[in-house]
Amino acid sequence: MKKFAFFLILAAFLSAAAFYLYQESLKKDVRISLSWSNKNSGKKYKQTLHLQVPNTKYDDFFAEILGNESWTNAKSLFRKKAGLTKFMNGDVFSVTTGGGKIISYDLHHYKNNSKGELISFVRHGSDFVQKNEPIDLEEKTMIRFYTIKTSFAEDDPQFYEIAKERLIWDWGILDKLKPGDSIAFMIKGIFDKDILVKTYGIIGFSVKSKNIGDFTMTAFRDYIYGDYFVSGHTVILSPPGFFRAPIDSGRITSYFGERKDPFNKSKRFHSGVDILAKTDTPVRAAESGKVIFVGEKGGLGKAIVIDHGNGLRTIYGHLNRYLTAAGMNVVRGEIIAGAGSTGRSTAPHLHFTVMQNGKNVDPLLFTYERVWTAPFDISGTFRTLSAKRTVQLEKAMEKKKSFFIKD
Repeated sequence: MKKFAFFLILAAFLSAAAFYLYQESLKKDVRISLSWSNKNSGKKYKQTLHLQVPNTKYDDFFAEILGNESWTNAKSLFRKKAGLTKFMNGDVFSVTTGGGKIISYDLHHYKNNSKGELISFVRHGSDFVQKNEPIDLEEKTMIRFYTIKTSFAEDDPQFYEIAKERLIWDWGILDKLKPGDSIAFMIKGIFDKDILVKTYGIIGFSVKSKNIGDFTMTAFRDYIYGDYFVSGHTVILSPPGFFRAPIDSGRITSYFGERKDPFNKSKRFHSGVDILAKTDTPVRAAESGKVIFVGEKGGLGKAIVIDHGNGLRTIYGHLNRYLTAAGMNVVRGEIIAGAGSTGRSTAPHLHFTVMQNGKNVDPLLFTYERVWTAPFDISGTFRTLSAKRTVQLEKAMEKKKSFFIKD
C-alpha cells in the first residue's frame, strides 16, 4: 500500500513538473517521455524519465525536475568520471528509478542524425559504475496512441506543442478532446530506439471522440507543416473554431512572415497566408462584422476589409469579383467574393490577412472551422497516398497501441 502511495505521489510530481515546463516556455525545446516496466516480478517497478536538453538554463530545469540532491549527484558523476562539464542541446538525459532509489543516470549524446554514445552510471551497491556504448539512430515512422486523461495539453505538454505547430488549420481539435477520448499520430522522425529525438513531420492523425466524432486525416506534405484532409467524404465540416476558413477545401501555399518574393526572389514580409483557389471560388467571411472597404488595395488588387469589432479586422485580397458592398453587415461563413488573381499575383488564390489593433498577426494563431475534403489540385493523388496511412492509423485506434511501421 505504501509503495502504491509512493508511485501516486511520484506520478503527481512528474505531471506538475511537465506543466512547469509548459509555463516556463521550454515546451518547444524539451520533450518528456515516461515508460513503465515490470519485468522483475510484481514487487519492483522501474520508471524512466527522458529529458531532452534545452538550449538554455538546463541546470535550473533539471534541478527543478529531479531535485537538487539528485541533479548535483548526477553532475558530479558526469564531471568527475566522464569529464563532461556541459550537456549539449538536443541530447537526452535519462533517470531510471526503482524501489525508491536511483538505478541509473544515462546521457544519450548524439553526434549527428545517425550516431551517438550512451554514457551511463549504473548503481552498484552505494556506488555508480560507468558504462559506455554506441548508439545507432534511425529514421523511422511511429504511430503514437493516446487516451486522454485530463486534456492533451496537460497529459503531454511538449508533444502538444509539436502537434499544434504542425497541424496548422486543425490544431483546435487538440483542445476539444475530453477525458476518455483517443488520438493517434503518425510521426516521422529520428529515433533512439523508442525515444523521439527529432520530429520531421506528423503525417496523419486519427480521433475517436464522443464530443467531436470519429475521423482520420492525413497530410498532403510530409515535412514540418502539413495540410490535413480526409481521404473520403464521410466528414465534411470540422468542429467549430474561432474563424470560419475563408476558402472551403483550401490548401495553404504561403505562410505569414518573411519569404522569397515570387517576382524578384528577394526577402519580403508576407502579411497573411495564401490559400490556393480556382478563379471565382467562393470566398467566405471569417467572422461576422461590417464591411468597411471594397475596392483596389495596392498589390492586393481587388480587396475587401471587414471590421469584427474589438480591434479585429480581416482582409481578403486578389479577388476576381465582389459579392458585397461597403457598409453592409455580413455573418460568419457568408460568401462575400470570388477568388482571383488581381494585383500583384502569379496565379489564382486568396490572400488572407488578420489585423489586431492595427497590426498584422499570423492568421494561424487562430483556430478554424473548415471543410476537410481535399482541394481540387491534389484530390486524386491525395486519396491514393492517404489510403495506406488511414488503414494504419485506424489499426492503432482499434488496438489502442503505439507501434513503429514500415513506410
